[in-house]
Amino acid sequence: MNWQAGGDGLLALAAFWVALGPGRRLPAVQLACLLLGSAAVLGTLRFSGVLPLPQLHQFVSLLGAGVGLPLLALSLGAPAGAVATQRRYTWIFAVIAAVLCVLLGVVAGIKLWSSVCAFASALAIAAVAARRRDLLALGVGICMVLALATFAAQVSAGPLRPGEFLHIGLALAMLLLGRWATVRHSRS
Repeated sequence: MNWQAGGDGLLALAAFWVALGPGRRLPAVQLACLLLGSAAVLGTLRFSGVLPLPQLHQFVSLLGAGVGLPLLALSLGAPAGAVATQRRYTWIFAVIAAVLCVLLGVVAGIKLWSSVCAFASALAIAAVAARRRDLLALGVGICMVLALATFAAQVSAGPLRPGEFLHIGLALAMLLLGRWATVRHSRS
């Protein structure tokens, strides 16, 4: 297996662990992680050559960036809010965000839409966490910001390409997110 498939596989494992484990009590976290994990599974299949479906991988990745990461931002920013805690509002937000992603990212061809959503979500997580002095959430935000920044800057090192930095950084963010959800639940 190559580095690209391995990085996606690592992200998929971390995202599904959060979705099915510590994040299951917050519907927005669960849905976000399922979206990110699904995109990572498609990436693993694509880059391993088992089932190369580049358009499907790109589309689900668009939804992960434009729906999943904003859901995480809302969950970490307002963990007691309706979108984070009530499945109905999670889905309302997700459907509206998905429609915007399709209309702006696919139909209008605004390629930066998902990148802006992802980076704004990561910055919001980091900023709110810093203000609250929530170190686990701050770690999630910083990992996401660094992962997205290295990807945008097209950083490579040895066999690692920009995509691997993105996937490894997001996987680390997922592990911290899982810990955050565990600690948050133990306080409830």
